[in-house]
Amino acid sequence: MKEVFRNLPTLSTSRLILRKIKMEDAESIFEYASRPITSKYTIWDVHKDIRDTRQFIRTVLDKYENNQADSWCIVEKKGSKVIGTCGFCNWKPEHAKAEIGYALSPDYWRKGYTTEAVKKVIEFGFDVMELARMEAICLLDNIGSYKVMEKAGMKYEGILRHYLYAKGQFHDLRIYSIIKSDLDYL
Repeated sequence: MKEVFRNLPTLSTSRLILRKIKMEDAESIFEYASRPITSKYTIWDVHKDIRDTRQFIRTVLDKYENNQADSWCIVEKKGSKVIGTCGFCNWKPEHAKAEIGYALSPDYWRKGYTTEAVKKVIEFGFDVMELARMEAICLLDNIGSYKVMEKAGMKYEGILRHYLYAKGQFHDLRIYSIIKSDLDYL
């Protein structure tokens, strides 16, 4: 298996840099991860203090070291500030598939940044990781998230009923996917 995440490259789009997360990013990540609106539709809880953010970063760094899938931080080129994360989870190399996940500071919502990052991650998944399938899931009422998936070229597959238990309850989720032949839309 390739050392994809141990040697995670920096990616670039017209407005963004996607790079490895560093401990020095803790303050920027805490700034948005500590806001309840950011985690409203996620499985993770709001970061109550900077220690939560540092623990999150340690987990990501450990995954990089062990060549396990995780996220890039999203940096806005013009401001050089970390504004979110985007990457992979649930990577199954033996099945050539992975799940895409993302989080973005609410200050940057509705500007196309997440879609831009997701498209770049999809490109990386097909070209470097040699994935056959990528998928993403979201809560039913997370309109912003499923619009990102659609704009990134992912196709709606259906509802996963009671698929996830998080924050004290079961959740139904929308699932979207993309396979390499779907790229004909580009």
